[in-house]
Amino acid sequence: MTKVDYPLFRVHVPIEKALKEIEKVFQSGFINEGVQVTELTKRMQAQLETDNLCLVNSCTSALTLALKLSGVKPGSAVVSTPMTCLATNTPIVNLGADIEWADIDPWTGTIEPLSVIEAIQKVKSRAKKTSAIMAVDWAGNLCDYESLDKIASSYNVHLIRDAAHALLARYDGVQAHVKPDFTTYSLQAIKHTTTGDGGILVCKKESNLNRAKALKWFGIDRDQAKDTNGNWKGQHWDFDVEEAGFKFNMNNVSAAIGLAQTEYIELAIGKHKRNAKIYAERFKEVESVKPLRLEHNSESSHWVYTVRLIEANEERRNYILQKLNEKGVHAGVVHVPNHEYKCFEQYWKELPGVEEFAAAQFALPCGWWMEEDDINKSFDILKSVLKEE
Repeated sequence: MTKVDYPLFRVHVPIEKALKEIEKVFQSGFINEGVQVTELTKRMQAQLETDNLCLVNSCTSALTLALKLSGVKPGSAVVSTPMTCLATNTPIVNLGADIEWADIDPWTGTIEPLSVIEAIQKVKSRAKKTSAIMAVDWAGNLCDYESLDKIASSYNVHLIRDAAHALLARYDGVQAHVKPDFTTYSLQAIKHTTTGDGGILVCKKESNLNRAKALKWFGIDRDQAKDTNGNWKGQHWDFDVEEAGFKFNMNNVSAAIGLAQTEYIELAIGKHKRNAKIYAERFKEVESVKPLRLEHNSESSHWVYTVRLIEANEERRNYILQKLNEKGVHAGVVHVPNHEYKCFEQYWKELPGVEEFAAAQFALPCGWWMEEDDINKSFDILKSVLKEE
């Protein structure tokens, strides 16, 4: 078999269109937040079917704002999953709060609701308050938001959804940011669509959105202080700043890159979903490796296609990945458990679901750059590797 080259990630940027959009920015002489950010905001509002969003310079910034708006501060705690990118959990400690890890379902990769309840009760036993639950959609696969929403309401805790992998994923047929208090999407370099780096914060309540729009720019609401071109409205020295904020706003160059892609988002994600269906059918042919289980009422956006060994075995998993990579299928492990990192060592606890999942899971490429024949070849290579063991 001829060696193939199937990358796990590949950015989708129509080059000529992006360069024209960037040229408009440079010709305007205004690079900071202005016309392009305003236009991209409108387009993402249409894509995500909500007006309650703002653009920021990274998903990490969006998560920081969500945590801040949830009342996360020194002395409070956040129940979170370690099975995610560092960007999910570093903002918690950077805001001075504690992390209480919850376990995950080893067959979904997502936070386990009963473990969330146990974690909240553990925090309460230490006479502390849980300010937020951090739920992460693994590789585009959604969490059990019906259960998590009930838990958050019962304990009066904010529910934050880290949807960095899950643009346009749906729950009960609607956009999955309907239930959580806050949802963050990533526009980082290797996501479904990109602005080079960037993020989106969706707020359930308009009051939180208004506060977020001020917090993302030092505490000044640009919509109130500046026009759509980015020019000050009137005398800009005659207003007050009520709450110190951050420097999290998106700039026009980043937005220009995003604008070049917006008409392709649904097409690209549609190909991810189509390829996932092909994989799902093909995996009926093997017994030792199986796809993750999806929530019954959810629709994944399949950023990558995650599978796992039936029996968790890190050494065997790594051997399979080595052989796949040698044959041109760039499968890999997207994230490793955060609770093993030294920066989180004070929060370490035993998490059987995380340990099982981490030793068993790996991701296969399923993106827009893969045609049906590519998916079948990729699977056939995996099948041959499994036979060689």
